[in-house]
Amino acid sequence: MNTFKIIKATAISLVLWFASSIAFAQSYEYDKQTTIEGILISSTAEPEITYDEKPHQFPSLKLLKPISVLCATKETDSCQPETGVTLLHLVLKEEQMKQFKKLKGKTVKLSGNLFHSDNGHHFTSVLLDVESINP
Repeated sequence: MNTFKIIKATAISLVLWFASSIAFAQSYEYDKQTTIEGILISSTAEPEITYDEKPHQFPSLKLLKPISVLCATKETDSCQPETGVTLLHLVLKEEQMKQFKKLKGKTVKLSGNLFHSDNGHHFTSVLLDVESINP
């Protein structure tokens, strides 16, 4: 086999592997009770996506595997499905923020509702409105 055929076969294999990893990603729906696992981290939003064009730190969940977030059947045309999601901006109440700080860097299970970003205070395309944090 010549070099070109080897490179071509390798490229095709990589494309198929990538496509299959997205196609078989765990799927969730917006506005539906969800439990999801990942690592609690602090992330920094780049200035170009923030409301005041300054970097902002925010609580987030680094997912163990990419996910897809789909529209619920009742949703209108304004719904924005997302694929390959690996980071969620977390919406936390005061008590949950204390838990977040205590468990940062650890793998946890979070329960809550996923929703799509809709303003400059949302720093990832998909956010999780957290109801509970379980180590």
